[in-house]
Amino acid sequence: MGPDNGLLMPGAERLGGVAEAVDIGESPERLRPVSRTFHGRDIFAPVAAALAAGVPLADVGEPLDAAALQDLELPAARVDGGALTAHVLHADAFGNLSLDASAEQLQELAAHAGDLLAVEHAGTTHLGRYALAFADVAAGELLVYEDSRGALALGVNRGSAAQLLGAAREDELVVRRT
Repeated sequence: MGPDNGLLMPGAERLGGVAEAVDIGESPERLRPVSRTFHGRDIFAPVAAALAAGVPLADVGEPLDAAALQDLELPAARVDGGALTAHVLHADAFGNLSLDASAEQLQELAAHAGDLLAVEHAGTTHLGRYALAFADVAAGELLVYEDSRGALALGVNRGSAAQLLGAAREDELVVRRT
């Protein structure tokens, strides 16, 4: 449950899409009066509680066309011409870079664990290995791996991929087999 600002759509799409939607702005479950700044308290929390208690979705708001919900315009990873173009979603405290690409997309390049890959960023190419774990590469070596979300990530064994590549959130990277 959330506002129609597109933020929840990538997650919803990952889980199969939106089956139903309702407008809860005038829900009979909301608190009154509704403040201008605490919609979480005044609208979302009471409606969520009602749904958790078994109130049907149709009873908490007016139906909306799920196809008309606001979508979040995000760049998408793509495989084209023997290259995987991906985008940095997040850099963690260790300098690991979470990407918007999947391991399946990397496999479209016929890449397998142990293969040497070229990672291009901002006009510079770095060599790294497609690895299952950090221990599969030497200290200081760049690796491309599947993270706990099932997405691709870049890391450096005992180092920082963000620092090595000079990459940050929203940057575009290109990965190729060598």
